[in-house]
Amino acid sequence: MARLTTIRVRLPKWVRCPRCHQRQPFRKKTEHWKLVKDLDSHQPRVLKVQVVYAKCRNPSCPLQSFALPTAGIGRYQRATTRLQAEAIAGLIDDNSTLQKTAARLNRSLNTSASKSAIDRWKHRAASQVSFREILEALGFSGVLAIDEFKPTRSKTFDLLACDARRDRMLYLETLPKWAAWRTGTVSHGDLEAFLRRLHALGVTPWAIIFDMATVYPKQARKVFPDILIQFDYFHVVQELFRWCRNALIRFRKDLLADGRTDEAAELWEHRWRLLKNMDRLSPREHEVVTQLIELYRGTVVEAVLLFKDQARAIFTDATTVEDAYALRDALAAETYWRGSWHLTKAMQFLLSWRFAYMVTYLSHPGLPRCGNAESCIRRWRLMEKARYGLAAQGRQDHLKLYQLRKYLGIEPLQQIDKEHP
Repeated sequence: MARLTTIRVRLPKWVRCPRCHQRQPFRKKTEHWKLVKDLDSHQPRVLKVQVVYAKCRNPSCPLQSFALPTAGIGRYQRATTRLQAEAIAGLIDDNSTLQKTAARLNRSLNTSASKSAIDRWKHRAASQVSFREILEALGFSGVLAIDEFKPTRSKTFDLLACDARRDRMLYLETLPKWAAWRTGTVSHGDLEAFLRRLHALGVTPWAIIFDMATVYPKQARKVFPDILIQFDYFHVVQELFRWCRNALIRFRKDLLADGRTDEAAELWEHRWRLLKNMDRLSPREHEVVTQLIELYRGTVVEAVLLFKDQARAIFTDATTVEDAYALRDALAAETYWRGSWHLTKAMQFLLSWRFAYMVTYLSHPGLPRCGNAESCIRRWRLMEKARYGLAAQGRQDHLKLYQLRKYLGIEPLQQIDKEHP
C-alpha cells in the first residue's frame, strides 16, 4: 500500500507573471490536486500536490492565469524532479539501459516508471540546456581534436570534437545521409560546416589535431586562418604499423610458396611480438625475438625490426623539428629497407608533405602530439554497446547529460553555474 503525503502550496502575498513579468498582489483564481510519484527506500510513496493558479492583473497580458511553482515538481509532471534525476543518473553514471533503470526503480526505490517515460525525462532534461552553455562552463584548453567514426547501427558517419589536453568530448554531429558512401572520409563542405558550428558555440582553438585526411588542413584554415595543425601520433604510428605488418605478411607468403610451412607458422605465431615496441617486451618475449632475429638475419624480418625502431625514434628522441628531419633523412639514407616494397611505401609516407604536420608539436611545447580522440571514441562505444546504438538526436542529448554528470558534476535538471570552473 502506497503512503500518501499531502503537499500544500504556501500562498504568497506577491507574484510575478511569467509572461508579462509584472509584479502584482496575489489573487487566487482556481486550484486542483494531482498525484505525483516519488521515490522511497522503505515503501511506495505518492504525493498529493495542491496546484494553485494565480490571476494576472495586467489587462494587456494575454495570459489570464498561471500556476504557482511547487519545489521539485514541474508543470504537468507526474513524477518528482528527484525521481527523474535518479533515473537519468542511472542511465549516465551506471551506463544502464531504459529497461534496467525502470526495473531498478521498481526493485530498490519502490516506484515505477516506464521505458518511454524515462526516455522522455532524458530528452526533456537535455533540451533544457544548450551545448554553448555547457562548453562555456567546461572551459576550453585551446587544443581541439577532431575525428570521424561510424556509430552503431548508423548508415552515416559522425564527427566528434574533443578537448585534446583535458581528454573531454565537446560536441558531435551526424553527417548527411548522402555522405554515407564515403567510407572513412569527410567532404570539404561537411568539415567546414562542422568547424563553423564549433566556432559559433564558442570553441576557438589555437591548434587542431587531426587524423591524416588531406581535407582537414585546408578547410581548418578557412575557418581559423592562424591555426596550428598536428597530425595525430596515433594515426601516424597506425600507418607505419600497417606497412610493417604487410611486409611480414608478404614474407610469410614467400615462405609458404617455398614449402617452409613450419617457419611460416612460427613467424605468424610471433608476428605481434615482432611488431611490438621493444621497450615493452617481457623477458620471455625478448628471448623469442632475439631467436627470430638470428634465424631471419638479412631478411625482411630483420629489416622490419630495424625500420620500426628507427621510425619510432624520430618522434621519441627528437627534441626539435630539425632533429626530427635529421633522423628521418638518416633513415631515408639507409639501404636495408629498400628491398621491401611495403617498407619503401612506409618511407615514402615519412618523406611526404604530411611529415611537417607530424612534428608540429616539437616547435610548440604546449601542443600534445596525440589528440586522445580515439580514447573518447572508445568511451563512446561503451555507451553505445549497452544500448545497441543511439539515434542521431539521442546521441547529442546523451552527450549533454554525460558532460553535465561526468565533467561538471551537476544534476541535469539543475541550472548550470556560469562561474563553474
